Amino acid sequence: MRVTAQEASLTQRHLWRSAREAIPVTRTVIVEAEQDGVSGYGEASCFMTDHYNSGLERMHADLRRTAPLLATLDVCGPDGDADTVWRRLAAELPDSPFVLAALDSALHDLRARLLGVPLWKSLGLDPPRKMRSSYSIGLDTLEAMAGKLRERPGWCAYKVKLADPGDLGILRELRRQTDAPFLIDGNCGWDPDRLVPALPHLHDLGVRLIEQPYPRAAWDDARRLKEISPIPVIADESITSPADLHACTGAFHGINVKPMKAGGLTPALALLRAARERGLVTMLGCMPESAAGVSATAHLGGLVDHLDVDVVDLLAVDTGDGLSLDATGHVALPDRPGSGYVPDATAHGWSVHHVPGERARLVRGQVWGCAPATSGSGHLQDEPLQDGHPQDEHPATRHLAALLKGREVGAVSLYAEDPPAGHDLPDLRPGRARRLYGMATLDEVRGTGAGSALLRTALTVAALDGAETVWGHVPEAALGYYRKHGFDVLGQPQPRPQSQPLDLPGAGPHHFVHRSTR
Repeated sequence: MRVTAQEASLTQRHLWRSAREAIPVTRTVIVEAEQDGVSGYGEASCFMTDHYNSGLERMHADLRRTAPLLATLDVCGPDGDADTVWRRLAAELPDSPFVLAALDSALHDLRARLLGVPLWKSLGLDPPRKMRSSYSIGLDTLEAMAGKLRERPGWCAYKVKLADPGDLGILRELRRQTDAPFLIDGNCGWDPDRLVPALPHLHDLGVRLIEQPYPRAAWDDARRLKEISPIPVIADESITSPADLHACTGAFHGINVKPMKAGGLTPALALLRAARERGLVTMLGCMPESAAGVSATAHLGGLVDHLDVDVVDLLAVDTGDGLSLDATGHVALPDRPGSGYVPDATAHGWSVHHVPGERARLVRGQVWGCAPATSGSGHLQDEPLQDGHPQDEHPATRHLAALLKGREVGAVSLYAEDPPAGHDLPDLRPGRARRLYGMATLDEVRGTGAGSALLRTALTVAALDGAETVWGHVPEAALGYYRKHGFDVLGQPQPRPQSQPLDLPGAGPHHFVHRSTR
C-alpha cells in the first residue's frame, strides 16, 4: 500500500461565522491510500488548530511520522481489520485526531473499493435511505441570515448559529420564512443566565434541538440544563472520543458525532452504536471539509436521528465529486464503490496536487524564461531546461504543482536519487533519499505561501514514499528560505572548502541543502 497527501484550499459561498470565529478560507489535507491500482481517500482540515493540533505544519509532520507504520499495512491482509489498524494508528497519533481520521477514512474507503462495494456495506451497515440534511446558517446580520434561508427554501431543518440565545429577533425573522424546525448552535459561547430564561421562547419559536451551548469544561451547567430544558440539548465540543460518552450521557440528551473530530470512521461508528444503546439523540456532522471527507461520513447516515452534511452545499469550490444534495437537502450517495468520492485536480479548491512532468516543466519554463536563475524562491540544476530531467518519467518520480484558481503557478519535483559522492549524511541508508528539483513559483504568488505549501507537501510525499532525507542544490539567494524550512547546508566535496558553493554552469553558485523527513 502506498499513501500520499496533497493540500487544498476551501472557500465558502458566504463568510462562515459562529459565536467562536469567522472562517474565510479553510486549508485542508487530502490523504490518498493506493493498493493494486485502487485508491481510497480521507481528509484532515486545518481548523481550530491549537485545540485539535491541526495546523498544516503539524499535520504534515504527523503524516511523515506515521510513514514507517503505513508501509507495513495491508488492508486486505490477516492483520488488516479496521479495529486493529485503527489502534495501531491511534498509538502513533494520540494527539492528532484529524490526521488519524484522514488515514482511517482513507483505509476504510480503500478496503471497500478493493471489495467493490459501497462503504456502508463494508462497514456492515444497512443501506442509508431517505437521508436529508439540515441547512446551516452562519452568524451574520439579521438581513443576511434571512437571505441565506431564502436561498435554500424547503429544507427539513435549519441549523442556526447564534451569538446570544436571548436575541430572539433573528429566530423570529427566520420563522417568517419557514415552518421547518430550528436547531440552534452556541459553539460553547453562551451563558446560563441568558439561555435559561429564553428556553420557553425558543421552544415556542420551533427550536427542536440545542447544540453545545456552554464550554466543554462547564459540566455542572450542562447537567443542570439537561434537567430543566424542554428542548433536547446535544454535545458537540464535549464529545471528542468514546471516552467522553459516559460524561455526556449524564450532561446531555444526545451527541453530535463528527468522524474527523472523533479520529475517524472506526471510533465514530462505535460512538453512534453506543449512543443508540443508551437511548441518546444522535446527530452526524462534519467539520469545515470537502467532499473528500464528508462523502465517507454520509455512509453512516442511516444510524442517526439528525444529519448535518450540508458542507458541500456551503462551499464555493470543492476538491472533487462525491455525495450530492438536491435543492431541499436530500442526500444522494454516488453509485460507486467505497465513499464514491472522485478527486478533481482541476477544481479551484486544489492548492497543491500531483501533475504530469510536462506540467511542472511548463511552470519552470515560465519562471526561468523571464527571470535570472537566482531571483526565484527555488533552485536550478545543471541539466538543460528544455530537456527536463532524465528521471522525469520514472515511476518513482513525483511532480507537484501549486494552483491559483485552477492554474499552475508553482512546481517542484522529487527524484529517487541519493546524494552525490562526497556528500555524506549521517545514518542515511542507500535508496532512502529524494532529490528536490526545480522548485519554482511565479512572481504573482511570491509571498502568498504557495512555495511553502509546495515544499511542505513535497517533504510529506517523500516521507510517505519511504524517504528519510530530502536534498537539493539551491542558489545563494534562496538559502535563507530553505533554512527557514528546516534545511541544513552542507559544504561541497573535499578538497573544496566547506563554505564555498558549487558553481553550476549557466545557473551560478549553488549550495547543497538537506533535511530529514521526520
